[in-house]
Amino acid sequence: MTRFALILLALIFVISNARAAQQTIDSIVAIVDEDVITQVELNARTELFRINFAQSGQALPEPKTLSRQVLEVMINDSILLQQAKYRGLRITDGQLNQTMQKLARENSMNLSEFRQNLIQRGIDYPRYREAIRKDMAIGNLRRQYTARSVEITDAEVRDFINRTDAEAGDYEYRLAHILIALPDAASSEQVNGAIETTKQLLEQLDQGAQFGQLANEYSAGSNALQGGDLGWRKKAEIPSLFSSAVFKMDPGEYAGPLRSASGFHIVSLVERRSLEQVLTQQTRSRHILIRSNELISDDEAKNRLETLRERILAGEDFAQLARLFSVDYNSGSQGGDIGWTEAGTTAPEYESVARLLEPGQLSEPFRSRFGWHLLEVTGRRTIDETEESKFNKIHSQLLQQKRIEAFNIWKRRLRDEAYVIFPSPNA
Repeated sequence: MTRFALILLALIFVISNARAAQQTIDSIVAIVDEDVITQVELNARTELFRINFAQSGQALPEPKTLSRQVLEVMINDSILLQQAKYRGLRITDGQLNQTMQKLARENSMNLSEFRQNLIQRGIDYPRYREAIRKDMAIGNLRRQYTARSVEITDAEVRDFINRTDAEAGDYEYRLAHILIALPDAASSEQVNGAIETTKQLLEQLDQGAQFGQLANEYSAGSNALQGGDLGWRKKAEIPSLFSSAVFKMDPGEYAGPLRSASGFHIVSLVERRSLEQVLTQQTRSRHILIRSNELISDDEAKNRLETLRERILAGEDFAQLARLFSVDYNSGSQGGDIGWTEAGTTAPEYESVARLLEPGQLSEPFRSRFGWHLLEVTGRRTIDETEESKFNKIHSQLLQQKRIEAFNIWKRRLRDEAYVIFPSPNA
């Protein structure tokens, strides 16, 4: 699924609510510090999740459960947006415009076509832009917080490799989890209540209950309405709290209660798959990129590359033409060279064309989400996964997971400290 599709699903509230507003007497369902969430907003966001469940084939939670969980998602978004505003993380119109253009390119459209496509889908374009602005602000908040608070040392990487190579093998793991949340400085009564709830859920699982349905109903995790699904994780991307239990599990098994700063967890191993490939094929290529815009039509961009292709075939230097005409300025300054790349590191369209070319062959002009390309493969090799490469990948994965854990703990603390009331009896 493209990022465009994901954002459409994640931002359903940008769909025009005028008709719903006429039919529904709006009311405030939650006050979140200096913000409010209305019934119309909640209804629109809940409809998103109904669509999501229908498309994924998941069983829809009970209406009250769905509404409660969706409202909690909206409360957390509101808290984070207010925190971003407090920290001065403003998204300028220029930054927003760049992101909108990037989204358009990712869907092989120019900005005008992208805007028209949204309108045809019933999307209120100005509200969509503001929803993207909010998404960007939360992303900036996450990066700012974790950049200042999270580091990974070389010693931690080496310890992880030594500890898990024999224990975990070369596998990838798909996990799901249920979080029974606790506030900071929880009382003994709150802790005992959470333990009891966790034990009851484990008993239900022992009796054959579906893990995903229990996550929908009880989990306070941000992915509760996805059945607690954490997706596929490599060893270093598994939360440290879960790793010892997960590495010993077979698919379908679960473990808990596991205590963290956020509360008590139950973790399940949904699937496991082998990562047996040791050799990595790499391709070296260079390209010339031309994008359509308000001054250059799509056809004109393609025609320019066809002309450049003829000049190269007639003997002109590819590198010199790339420096003169490519709008990928990073590679253009290097004669169009993007270096050695592995599968999955370039745009799918680019990778598909490169895969079919032999070294020295020149492609026809083709389009990706970034624009129109003229591509030449300059080399191909198969390499062993070196210890240095392995070390760097583990470092990156550990850092990413540590950032996720730190940000989730901070989000939970912000939620505990926020002033949240529910004035409507229907909330």
